[in-house]
Amino acid sequence: MKRPTTLITKIALLCTLTAIISCNQPQKASNPKNEDPIIVEAPTQLIAIPEAQSMYNSYSKRRVPLIQHYEDSINTIHKDDKEFDVSRFVYYDYKTIKQYLAFIEQEAADADVEISTLRFYFSNYPDEVVFENTKDSIKHPRQNSIMLSPTYNDGKRDYLFYVAQGAKGKQAIPLTNDFEDIKGYSTRMQERNKVYATIAPSFNSTAAAPLSLQESQSLTLNRGSGVPPPKNQ
Repeated sequence: MKRPTTLITKIALLCTLTAIISCNQPQKASNPKNEDPIIVEAPTQLIAIPEAQSMYNSYSKRRVPLIQHYEDSINTIHKDDKEFDVSRFVYYDYKTIKQYLAFIEQEAADADVEISTLRFYFSNYPDEVVFENTKDSIKHPRQNSIMLSPTYNDGKRDYLFYVAQGAKGKQAIPLTNDFEDIKGYSTRMQERNKVYATIAPSFNSTAAAPLSLQESQSLTLNRGSGVPPPKNQ
């Protein structure tokens, strides 16, 4: 009659020891969403480093001297002995680029359009202290730069665009390839040569504006940091 009791006691002791050992061992965190990371394929547009170096050197040989000569000639006319620094690249903080991409996707979705391309425009800052019709300062007069601007496709072609608040919510307002207003879509209005509202990219236009559109928002990115090549490299 004692054997069953002894057996039960041994089993109970074994379970207790197993529980104690299990409690002392580190437990793996439960992660039901612990899936394998998605592997991103390399874009086909990537180029090899030697190709990048070749293109950089080609610009150095074929473009930089022309820009340098032209800008230095302007300095000579104005009796300015300072050598002009030719910009070689523009950079943005990586977080800024991620924020920009998320923002334009958000605005495009609100305006019920799909971004078709992202254009990188070559540009040049005016030889002024501020932009025309604005108080926005120009930090790098005469320097080359780039502008990023999304497009949407209407089934026939890609359009640059910005968004504006209309009677039924946000809508995409198309622009020409040179950032000019398209007749019938402008949110900018001029009366007696006074601009009452302007979009962020400051380009002149005399197109009449539908009064139902307002609160326009540019989607064009600039204000990066332009850098000339280091003098010691």
